[in-house]
Amino acid sequence: MTRARMLVVTVLALALLAAACSDDDSVDTGSLGLITDGTLTVCTDSPYPPMEYEEDGEFTGFDIELMRAIADDLGLEASIVNIGFDPITSGLAMDSGECDIAAASITITEEREENIDFSDGYFSGDQSLLTSEGSGIASISDLDGRNLGVQTGTTGEQYATENATGANLVSFENPGDLITALNAGEIDAVLQDIVTNGDAALNNSNLVLVETYSTEEFYGFAVKEEGSEALMDAVNASLAKLRDDGTYDTIYEEFFPTG
Repeated sequence: MTRARMLVVTVLALALLAAACSDDDSVDTGSLGLITDGTLTVCTDSPYPPMEYEEDGEFTGFDIELMRAIADDLGLEASIVNIGFDPITSGLAMDSGECDIAAASITITEEREENIDFSDGYFSGDQSLLTSEGSGIASISDLDGRNLGVQTGTTGEQYATENATGANLVSFENPGDLITALNAGEIDAVLQDIVTNGDAALNNSNLVLVETYSTEEFYGFAVKEEGSEALMDAVNASLAKLRDDGTYDTIYEEFFPTG
């Protein structure tokens, strides 16, 4: 082969390689502004079963496994940091560089969007009322003068403030403490997201879910308000892909079995 012909073949090969690369859907993770190269650092607020909790020393739950699937789709490792709800919803956790994104069953609200930016909604978060068997509480109207547990800073607390006006609201920082307090008789009922109350009713034979409230709320993953646009675009694209290819449904069935 002549030198001229070798040059033509080489140029054609490089052109084909460039074309292949241009059609590649892979994400340039170096452009995502991650705090650690190759790793998606995820803040959460655990325990909040079945969405986020620890099992055998590892974090799991619907939020966590969905976020791991997104990280894997983006070619990243996922690292989970348990930091608490207030630093997440205020944006402090992301602004201070403790994590890239938060997965903590965060309801998308206009107020929170002043401090953080949300992904597309990925889960419906209706509210619900949980109480003990024999409590005499069958609806929110039965709470007058009773102690109603809520988690501080949540939409459940907001819903209770607006709709359970006769109840004595008792706020807890940790959602797990709500169920402990209910079982101990310190409060008469719990108003919070249906996923957590439903899980508590499923795993505590003495607890019963008596009412649900459709709020048209959706959970979203959260990043800092400014500077994470590329990351959020990538997460939204991956989330859509996981819905289309059935991965989302597989994870959902793991934590919310239908049969």
